[in-house]
Amino acid sequence: MTHSIAGVRTQISDSEAVIQEAHRWGTAHAAEAMLADARLVFGPDHLETAARHAERARDSSSMITRSVAMETLLYLSGQGQVSEAIEMAGIRVGSTNVAICVFGSRVDNLIEALGWTRDDSVLDAQGKSLRALGISPAEEATVPQEALRDLALERTALLDAFR
Repeated sequence: MTHSIAGVRTQISDSEAVIQEAHRWGTAHAAEAMLADARLVFGPDHLETAARHAERARDSSSMITRSVAMETLLYLSGQGQVSEAIEMAGIRVGSTNVAICVFGSRVDNLIEALGWTRDDSVLDAQGKSLRALGISPAEEATVPQEALRDLALERTALLDAFR
């Protein structure tokens, strides 16, 4: 199963309805879609790494969840519990920047179905705080601004160590 990633700028007014619509689209297209608040994404490689870890967990039968999309949300947030991952990285009413990972289809097809416009710049790390990922100000202060994404990638990789 292949995957593709993207970012969009939108205004989420009903997060449950959007999640249900993405699920219906996925079911109709033999695909899975992960939607996350892009404030938790520290570069396209962060989202890409989370997806690859989820695929690896699926392939080794070590997934905590029942879907590769939800597993990606766990890795993206660095959380081992679904409820914590949703609380930290899930879209919510008022979300304006959304990260998307689609497994089994093209991400642009979902974006079009939802009536959104692609804007991958929302995936960039610039201007974001790692506190959103639960990284303390002290930890964040140990690295230069241009290396913040490295801490996010480390948090993603560490999830495997705690399984």
